[in-house]
Amino acid sequence: MSNDPVFDSARFIEVAGRILARHLGGTGQVELLGSRSGNINRILELRYQGRRLGARVALNRRHFRYERDIIKEVFAILLLYHAGETLDDGLVRGIVDSVLRSPRGSHVAHTAVRTILHYDWSMEEFPFPFFIFEWVDGHALWEAPSADYYAQAGRILARLHRNRFEHFYQDVFSIRHAPRPWEEHMKAAYGRELAQAETALPPGLTARLRRRDLSGLRPGAPCLIHNDYSGANILAERSGQLHVIDWDNWVVDCRELDLVKMKYWTAIGADGRLAHDPALFAAFLDGYEETADQPFDRARLAAYERLWLLRCFNFEHSREVSGRPAADTTSWQEVYPPAATYAAILGTL
Repeated sequence: MSNDPVFDSARFIEVAGRILARHLGGTGQVELLGSRSGNINRILELRYQGRRLGARVALNRRHFRYERDIIKEVFAILLLYHAGETLDDGLVRGIVDSVLRSPRGSHVAHTAVRTILHYDWSMEEFPFPFFIFEWVDGHALWEAPSADYYAQAGRILARLHRNRFEHFYQDVFSIRHAPRPWEEHMKAAYGRELAQAETALPPGLTARLRRRDLSGLRPGAPCLIHNDYSGANILAERSGQLHVIDWDNWVVDCRELDLVKMKYWTAIGADGRLAHDPALFAAFLDGYEETADQPFDRARLAAYERLWLLRCFNFEHSREVSGRPAADTTSWQEVYPPAATYAAILGTL
């Protein structure tokens, strides 16, 4: 029997009302306009004092593979103000520590990201990490894909990758404390995913993946990597401005990692599943390459493709073994391909 708390939307609306009354004034009466679930989070659309807002609540911490019980988007926004700089370990550690000391905060904003009005991972007012943000009135790229938008998304990503670090790290907690060279960083990540997948993948495929030699690859520069850069997480306003959302997965890694997801999850295909769209992906890469201050490395990209496909296989296989929840019309989960899709792609590489 799970001891995880149950999400209570009515209680959350009460909590949100108290928070918004403190920050924005008013009566604290919040109207729930809609709700939608992803693999990890629930997004609530709210209205307060005639103002459209959103809330993101981290519900599925059990399957989340990155740092749990913090709001990583806050760290990312603060780091984005140093675009174009090489961030020394001491500066980054200072930013990280200052946020870790403050599990509640308000008004964190950057032009490339939606504004966070309030965040809280203290679990004191509500038993899940959450943040309340300014609603972006627009659509996700998946919903109305166009080559112009995908090229613009590539240009934005290239600018985000100008945030560079001194070293690679496993997670934000290890910054400054446990730096590691890229080859060690990549081997650790690849080995961890392959060890988890090897009993579920065909034996021949596992053996072939184990024989892959990463030692000949050139190390890349450690950058701020969104790590979930796809058509779901880029919102287009009616004006045409794009906003990058959902920074929960950001990591310090090579730029090539951020190119993989857009390749395989370019847009939703005719069957309702995410798939590769060659024309849209080409537009995305064109935008990226024309803006990037450093070219990406195709051999390194191939290595990150295998790593990402293994991660997707492991995530979906774990969900399938534990039993997928019944179909939910408010959920995005059904657009994600099953584990067998990623195994099949790995078999062709």
